[in-house]
Amino acid sequence: MDTFEKGKELLQGDEKQRIEGLKLIMESAGSGNLDACFLLGGIYVNGEGIERNPEEGAKWYRSAADKGDADSQYCLGMLYEYGDGVEQNTAEAAEWYRKAAEQNHPDAMFVLGLFYEEGIVFEKDIKKAEELYRKSALRGNPDAEFSMGVLKQYGDNPNICEAMEWYCRAAEKGDARAQCAIGYLYDEGIGMDRDPLKAAKWYNVAAKGGDARAQCNLGYMYDNGIGLAVNHQEAFRLYMEAANNGSDIGQYNVAEAYRTGSGIEKDDKEAAKWYRLSADNDNVLAICNIAYCYQNGIGVNKDPAEAVKWYIRGMELGSPDCAHNLAVMYEAGDGVAVDQEKSKEYYSKVKELENGGE
Repeated sequence: MDTFEKGKELLQGDEKQRIEGLKLIMESAGSGNLDACFLLGGIYVNGEGIERNPEEGAKWYRSAADKGDADSQYCLGMLYEYGDGVEQNTAEAAEWYRKAAEQNHPDAMFVLGLFYEEGIVFEKDIKKAEELYRKSALRGNPDAEFSMGVLKQYGDNPNICEAMEWYCRAAEKGDARAQCAIGYLYDEGIGMDRDPLKAAKWYNVAAKGGDARAQCNLGYMYDNGIGLAVNHQEAFRLYMEAANNGSDIGQYNVAEAYRTGSGIEKDDKEAAKWYRLSADNDNVLAICNIAYCYQNGIGVNKDPAEAVKWYIRGMELGSPDCAHNLAVMYEAGDGVAVDQEKSKEYYSKVKELENGGE
């Protein structure tokens, strides 16, 4: 057994053995073993059994990356992308991803595809992004498989059958986003007959995997008896899971449940709290509702001036309801000085927003 293999074996042992194993890995890396350099880079970056030191990790990744190790090139690219252990430099990150992708590194090809799709460093190029996603997906990368599904569903030349094939490949690997996407296709009957039972099945799998969109959609099905028996308590539980995952829609639905007493005891304070959290995430419906709460003192202390601020924010995000309520407040002098000109302006804004902002 060579020095590197012996070091790896010792790393799995007790503390004394891990210390000895690390010494052997360092010795092997110092002798130019690329696998040892890569492993040592990861140990330092992740703080595995030692104090985390991304700067030292970057040094060892670079040592192997300069000699052509694709895994090290990919990891060094990540460090540059996020500024971990090195000064953040997206162009430098892209260069290392490119080098790894040229060696058919699946993860590097996927990330490089993202750069092309989003126009990061490179000029936006969907065709190039798809080419990279496809190469990565064919090597089993579930993120690339999901991205291929998205491109085939929403791209310039949609192909739902192909989208479903890619989603299924990712879903089989446990990708909750892909599982949710399959549920959505069945839910809406896109490219196939609508099938609420199959939609619920896939949403349930994705929801258990932590996908907030699936949690919201499955909750809606329970709330409205779509493919499932009505169960407001289960709907609320799912909305709360989504809300705790940071979903503005989940937060809004939790607020609505508290407001109406659906699946949970009615509680105006809790409703206002969740409207506010959703509004902070720019959910327009929540913005309109938290403004109304402040305007009328529902679940919060009455504060018309605060309501005006939220109505303005909602109007700027395209809500005609917010524009209408703002016009009414200026007309009545509620939270602001009476201003008929501004009121007329906002009433006109309502019509503009109702016509799509034209």
